[in-house]
Amino acid sequence: MGGPLKKYRVRTASGAASVVKYNTADAERLGLTDADLVPERAAVTDVNLPHDEPQTKVRSGSRNKARGARNKAADGGGA
Repeated sequence: MGGPLKKYRVRTASGAASVVKYNTADAERLGLTDADLVPERAAVTDVNLPHDEPQTKVRSGSRNKARGARNKAADGGGA
């Protein structure tokens, strides 16, 4: 690889969108054009994510919290 790198918007075979840096020769070899270039001031999240979905997910509380056994003897001599 040689020369200055530019950011290109690519989509993988699985459909995932990503931003990758390529030089001009590699971009041409992969079939990328100037239409695939990412604008200089654009953030990666603005390029890849739809605006109607939240960017962070809210975590729910844990449902499987451990409980202590209620039927064990407190003095330690049960069995």
